[in-house]
Amino acid sequence: MKIIPIITEVWKIDAGVAFGVIPRSIWSRFYPVGEDNLIPLSNRCLLVETSNRLVLIETGFGNKRDEKYYQYKYISERTSLAQAIQNAGYKPGSVTDVIFTHLHDDHCGGAVNRSQSGESEIVCPNAKHWVSKKQWESAMKPNKREAAAYFAENMLPLHEKGLMCFVEKEEEIIPGISVLLRDGHTSGQMLPLINTPARKWLYAADFIPSISHISPVWVASVDVMPILALEEKEIFLHKATEENIGLIFEHDYHHEAATVVKNIKGFEGVPEKIT
Repeated sequence: MKIIPIITEVWKIDAGVAFGVIPRSIWSRFYPVGEDNLIPLSNRCLLVETSNRLVLIETGFGNKRDEKYYQYKYISERTSLAQAIQNAGYKPGSVTDVIFTHLHDDHCGGAVNRSQSGESEIVCPNAKHWVSKKQWESAMKPNKREAAAYFAENMLPLHEKGLMCFVEKEEEIIPGISVLLRDGHTSGQMLPLINTPARKWLYAADFIPSISHISPVWVASVDVMPILALEEKEIFLHKATEENIGLIFEHDYHHEAATVVKNIKGFEGVPEKIT
């Protein structure tokens, strides 16, 4: 099994979104910030090559929104999903499976692009596209807090082509890749747990978006149920230390991955490279 990170975008958000009630005097010791209070993020997708499957996890923003929308994402680097896959040595048509952790635009927007003629184009047309049933239902009938992050045109072309697969429980959906379901950030966030010969890796998505967020009380202000997010994280961190589960970060600009350690201060992350 081979894991290859690919980055589709580098962008920025206001630090208050990322760190919630944690004051700048504390979080800025761990995550560099500019005078504008914006912090850099990555959209770090993954390709996972197994003996007979090529799995893509997440797809980045894509290109379907207007310039005003992207203006407020402060995107400084952008590579189309198709190009990022090709840069890694693969073809989009060879992807057999796409896993969405959830359907907020920065996680799934790149699965369907808009051509110059305005037509929808599925980037990985031969792939099954996996998402949790709870998250699908949230995206189709969003609550007022999340509505601005969901766009039907990200998903409906996939559904109309019969490419959507819905997951309703924690299970192995692809040989070597099982999923955990968590509800603190958004209902039915689905986290791939990749079982390699060397160790297990959790693709942490918005469950633990950066190495700084390993601390259970560091909860983003966009989590719809922050207390539940804290509790879910703390339970998992005990499991991660007991089973040596590494974390792969989707949004941490500075760190690709980490090992979780427990010490007198609680839980911390030791930076790692994906192996």
